[in-house]
Amino acid sequence: MQALVVVDMQRWMFRRSERAAQLAAIVPVINRLAADFAASNQPVFDVRVVHKADRSTWSRLMLKYDVPCMIEGTADIEPVDGLVLPTSAITILKRSNSAFFETDLETQLRALKVERVILAGAFIDGCVGLTAADAAQRGFEVAIVEDAIAHCDERHRAALIEWLTAMYELSAIKADAA
Repeated sequence: MQALVVVDMQRWMFRRSERAAQLAAIVPVINRLAADFAASNQPVFDVRVVHKADRSTWSRLMLKYDVPCMIEGTADIEPVDGLVLPTSAITILKRSNSAFFETDLETQLRALKVERVILAGAFIDGCVGLTAADAAQRGFEVAIVEDAIAHCDERHRAALIEWLTAMYELSAIKADAA
């Protein structure tokens, strides 16, 4: 069994123009993947960052620079425009970069007998990359859907995909192969 894990496709993540420019390419691909997974009764996970306004869940850098972001109840945490995940998508709320850190993602994947994790979302040089490494460390087969993943800095994209595939023996695939 495989599962699609869509990471951090939230408004705040795409607040900069160079990031927002990627949405036109990746959102339709993610939507198609999610619809295909749902149609074949394969699980889809919607992983989102959500923090509390009282600073109790803020990251080290949020605290250091006193920058509130991804605060519950704000537009920051809403899905990007045009993202359509199936109603059956399982929501995972996280407070750090990896979708596995202090969440029940692994427990839910194991309960569904998932062996292969297909990753899409934001960003290869951030949460998707760290989630990919964590998934591999937990014994899952991992595929990164290159045409369904955004980046923060294009200079890092190819190098990170190359490093993840070499270091953790992940697959880098196109959506049609998922």
